[in-house]
Amino acid sequence: MADSTPLRGWDRQAVLMALEAAMYADVESARQQFYNLKGSLEGESKSTAGDKHETGRAMVQMEMEQAANRLSRLEGMMRNWSRLKPELDRKDVRPGALVDTSMGCFVIGVAWGAFRLPDGEAWRAIGSDAPIAQAMSGMEVGSAFDFRGRSVVIHAVA
Repeated sequence: MADSTPLRGWDRQAVLMALEAAMYADVESARQQFYNLKGSLEGESKSTAGDKHETGRAMVQMEMEQAANRLSRLEGMMRNWSRLKPELDRKDVRPGALVDTSMGCFVIGVAWGAFRLPDGEAWRAIGSDAPIAQAMSGMEVGSAFDFRGRSVVIHAVA
């Protein structure tokens, strides 16, 4: 693993561990939801109740498909994230970079959303195609840019 660069008192490894913990927790939650629904569907025995029973089974089946799609999407996002080699240090804003700005702290490359470090500091994992990621793409520490009418300064990139 590359040397860690401090970002507001946290190093690269601490941020990556917090993001990966959030990822694994979300994937496990989605997996559990899928298996709970699957068990619910399998537990339903054929009933002579007719349409009402079949409608209930169909609704559980739809929820199960949605849960499977969510699980697949989250697992795909994790695979894509690991391909970016996030453990490598970055000098400019690009996929895999950790960026500390005057608007907050961001992980670029995976649109996972908000997560927190152990001390409670908020970070956001955003996709490379997010408007703010595009606005700061290629910039280095000390660079400034306008985003939605606000001046934003990049304090650190790792």
